[in-house]
Amino acid sequence: MDAAFALNTIYIVRHGIAEDANFRQPDAERQLTDKGRERMHEIGNRMKAMDVTPSLIIASPYVRAIQTATILAEKLQYTNDIIQDNRITPMGRYENFCDLYFEFRSSQHIMFVGHEPSASDFVSRICADGKLHMDFKKGAVCAIAIERMRPVQGSMLWYATPSVLRA
Repeated sequence: MDAAFALNTIYIVRHGIAEDANFRQPDAERQLTDKGRERMHEIGNRMKAMDVTPSLIIASPYVRAIQTATILAEKLQYTNDIIQDNRITPMGRYENFCDLYFEFRSSQHIMFVGHEPSASDFVSRICADGKLHMDFKKGAVCAIAIERMRPVQGSMLWYATPSVLRA
């Protein structure tokens, strides 16, 4: 699919490296580590060089996703508000993601910043009818040309791991 014929382009981003889970802290409050912040700055710089220009950024309300979205917004010179939405939390459902996409479908380039296992599930369901199995690393980005709105379906334009984006 040529991106010029797509309805729009979405970017699915997994948050950067975060603090380890522990029983004393709710999962939603885990923050990026220093290494996670540093790497997301590098990834943001590379995305800027690739001319990634989101017209809308939507993030999970979890702290680490908001921090990731904020770093990318700064690097990509995105000046609008970052929308927080529960539909892209770690256990987000594809059907709810489709509803979220549909609400904001008028934006040309939408960046969703979320978590595993939902990020890889969304990509698999959008691009391969649920038959794609991938290891969606922390800080990885997948660009998809959307071809159909309900359910959301499209073609993967590219997928880049953090090591590729930081090279």
